[in-house]
Amino acid sequence: MLPILVTEQVIEHFARSRALEQERLGVLTTLSTLRARIEGMVNANLLMVRGLAAVISANPDIDQNEFARIAQGLVDERHALRNIAGAPDMVISLMYPLAGNESAMGLNYRTHPTQAPAALRVVETGQPVLAGPLPLLQGGMGIVAREPVFIPPTHVGGQPRFWGLVSSIFDVDLLYRQTGLLAAVSTLRLALRGTDGKGARGEVFFGDPGVYVQRPVMTDIVLPGGAWQLAATPKQGWGQPTRLLWLIRLLGLLCAFGAGVIAYLLARGSQALARSEVRLRTLLDTIPDLVWLKDADGFFLACNPRFEQCFGARESDILGKGDHDFVPAEQADFFLAKDRAAIAAGRPLANEEWLTFASDGYRGLFETLKTPVRDARGVIVGVLGIAHDISERKRAEDEIRQLNADLEDRVQVRTAELAAINKELETFTYSVSHDLKAPLRGIDGYSRLLLEDHGQQLNEEGRLFLDNVRRCVDQMSQLIEDLLAYSRMERRGVHDVTLDLASVAKRILAERRDDIQALGGSVTLDLAESLTARADPDGLSMVLRNLLDNALKFSRSGVPPCIAIEGATSEHGIILAIRDQGIGFDLQFHDRIFEIFQRLQRAEDYPGTGIGLAIVRKAMERMGGRVWAESAPGQGATFFLELPR
Repeated sequence: MLPILVTEQVIEHFARSRALEQERLGVLTTLSTLRARIEGMVNANLLMVRGLAAVISANPDIDQNEFARIAQGLVDERHALRNIAGAPDMVISLMYPLAGNESAMGLNYRTHPTQAPAALRVVETGQPVLAGPLPLLQGGMGIVAREPVFIPPTHVGGQPRFWGLVSSIFDVDLLYRQTGLLAAVSTLRLALRGTDGKGARGEVFFGDPGVYVQRPVMTDIVLPGGAWQLAATPKQGWGQPTRLLWLIRLLGLLCAFGAGVIAYLLARGSQALARSEVRLRTLLDTIPDLVWLKDADGFFLACNPRFEQCFGARESDILGKGDHDFVPAEQADFFLAKDRAAIAAGRPLANEEWLTFASDGYRGLFETLKTPVRDARGVIVGVLGIAHDISERKRAEDEIRQLNADLEDRVQVRTAELAAINKELETFTYSVSHDLKAPLRGIDGYSRLLLEDHGQQLNEEGRLFLDNVRRCVDQMSQLIEDLLAYSRMERRGVHDVTLDLASVAKRILAERRDDIQALGGSVTLDLAESLTARADPDGLSMVLRNLLDNALKFSRSGVPPCIAIEGATSEHGIILAIRDQGIGFDLQFHDRIFEIFQRLQRAEDYPGTGIGLAIVRKAMERMGGRVWAESAPGQGATFFLELPR
């Protein structure tokens, strides 16, 4: 049993070692990705600060307005920069954004108790320095990047003159979030130390300081003027028992039944471990975007694994060579031309280009951003390139364009169908107008002749019946006219023009002057001469005419109608109010009165077809407005019209 147990212990030790190696390799993979993201984000923001320093160097007399105009393109939600300050002669007098940072104005770096050492180190070395994270005068924590600014000599052979500092504050929380540091905390115990770029000698400013005493995986994040040290261990600690370890222990007890079984299990376990190692290595070498760095002559200084796949070579074989060593001459000339364009422009330039990967033959459309890289003196020393695959996005855009084109075709077909339907409706309307009104004219004419020529031969009841026939004919004729008006309202074009509401109301009152006088009524018009609205002239006239007719018709018996027309502006447009002192109605029937053929009063008491208010609502809807009413039985009614300005 002893040899078997010893063998089991050896196997378990081997498996535990391999598992620990894989576990540390996985943690290293995550740390390498975090390091690349942090370095990339910090350096990208430092490049923007360096660009602003170059602008100040060329224009040392820059004022607050010009400083803010340039800085506002750098301080936004896309970047980690929280603010940017300019300190000519080491005293902050330029700031963006100024709001919320007023307390920092006038800060003297030479005398400030906490910021003077780092600031003076920038002056002494002439190199950018990162400080922090540290508490800010404006509140909160931030990383302060200070860039020296030198004014070029005024004569040949002269020495550059020190102008002052450009200081920027990186949003620490945004840096942690965008680089994935906060997300990684869910699976790892992380710690970051090296305040002021002191590396392992600096204090811990993120995570658990105890990580550094638990055999962590560590990597250095290289920064201008120093470094940070990032360390990590698994959330549950190293060497947690896995299912494989438990299986090996079980197999150790079964090894007594045959060495052949042990050998088989070891071989299978080794193969599984090898496959797992390949998967981890593939994950380590996979980063979505292509990233590379060239010098000013076009030779590669650095690249990432994704770029290696594009050229089909390892980074060690790419460094020191140019595009002509890996791609056709025409494509290499294109790449170099874009590099030179970015260098000549002195700013990032973007372009789209097709790339074919030598490793697998994949061909895709990439959006490439090339940014000039400057040294401490502001001289361009190379180009940083980042290429993002946009093939899927372009395909989606093409599909959307095709769908829009198909939709346009369907709309045109539907429009043609609606035009045909409207034509049929117009023909039907004409038929109704002609074929229904012709018999009515005959009935009206013959009944009138019967009364005139043979009225004496009829008794009083017979003449009453003929009078009722003629009234019904008139009512039917009016109903047809109103139906045609409602139908035409659906089909007629709307002319949206600016109307003088007082002029329109006066014209309608002039048309109905005889009817108003016959009833002994009065109308008060309270509309300012300057009150205008956007509406269709014919449509608005029809609305006012119907509402005025209703106000006259539904007046109280024996009481002359008293009507008021008022107007006022509102948040959404113009509101007209037509008030009367008639019989009113119960508001529970408010929606019903605007429906076609709906009446609240008997036709014998108040003649009408029940279509007028339906026409009013339809006309207002077509003009982009609305209509509603307020009333109570016996207390009159007020109809409101809302029109756009």
